[in-house]
Amino acid sequence: MKVKNVFKYLPTIIFCGFIFVMMVLWVALPKENYSPQEKRTLADFPELNAETLFNGDFQKNLDTYLSDHMPGRNFFVGLNADYDLLSGRNGSKGIYLGQDGYLFPKPTKADENLLKNAQYVKEYADSSDIPVYMTVVPSSGYVNSDKLPWNHEEYKDDCWIDTFRDKLGKNIRFIDVKETFLQEADSKQLYYKTDHHWTSQGAFECYRTLGKTMGYEPLSEQDFDKETIEDFYGTSYAKAALWFLMPDSMELWSSRKQSKDAVKVEIKDGSDSKTGESYFFRDQLENDDKYPVFLDGNHSLVKITNTDVKDGTLIVIKDSYAHTIVPFLSQHYRNIIMVDLRYYKKEVSALAEQEKADAVLLLYSLDNLSADTNLSYLF
Repeated sequence: MKVKNVFKYLPTIIFCGFIFVMMVLWVALPKENYSPQEKRTLADFPELNAETLFNGDFQKNLDTYLSDHMPGRNFFVGLNADYDLLSGRNGSKGIYLGQDGYLFPKPTKADENLLKNAQYVKEYADSSDIPVYMTVVPSSGYVNSDKLPWNHEEYKDDCWIDTFRDKLGKNIRFIDVKETFLQEADSKQLYYKTDHHWTSQGAFECYRTLGKTMGYEPLSEQDFDKETIEDFYGTSYAKAALWFLMPDSMELWSSRKQSKDAVKVEIKDGSDSKTGESYFFRDQLENDDKYPVFLDGNHSLVKITNTDVKDGTLIVIKDSYAHTIVPFLSQHYRNIIMVDLRYYKKEVSALAEQEKADAVLLLYSLDNLSADTNLSYLF
């Protein structure tokens, strides 16, 4: 074959060679069940029968399976994310890359569901014979707007939170933390860079603000020892697939005034139960997602008892943001019962009566509150 013909067919030879090598690797390499970088379970081989073959499910699920188990998947996923970024499509995966390595989920698209949730909360507060407090945590993109990329969509957290608050009526004590966060963000890191959650510092600032309305005297920052946990990559990192970014550090704050064996944690998920003697479940630090180190992550019902505190029972209706702030609140309540309405399908009003609760706190991030469909279980 002439040299010029070799060059003529070289792209075809390279392409066919690449396909052949990838096919051999796909057959030869073991199939993983989980992607630690993407923090998700990979697809299983789809079920093949007459129904799935003719309705198209087999082909669709097979495509997903082949994509999930492609050799070098992490490299190609990262390469695609880098290409999107360099070609001006920042945010194409629902996550913006901002300044200083910050990753920002795109702004929430609040709609009638947010107003429906306001009505559920209002009706619950109107029927409650104990104080009901609520706060809504603004997003990192709203608070850290100076670090957003130039081509971002508008974050309307102030508008949505104010609209939600105005629908609640007079029987709920709404605590607005927006201004506190906007002020403190100039000098403190209130949110993780690679995750949508607030940091322990952010939770502490909210805890201080809540105390003014809820009636407790917050501890000072100097009352806590801080333990730093390195190499935390959050869910925003997993979605963005920008693997070159540096990890976050997590801080575990422990009260210097608290006795060593004062805390007991009881976790219930249906018939399953688990106990602990700390706010921090350190076995979770061995996992790819370290955030569940705070109170072991999401569960139906979690009861925290601090025997250093004489009395007081608080029910916290929450999303995962509450896991970081409850250790602070626990310095002022003997018992805190955390309820996650995604898993707890009983009436909260009955639980409050059963536990002889002194107050209820609803704590949600704006993003989760806008999407939540479980607040009807309040009563």
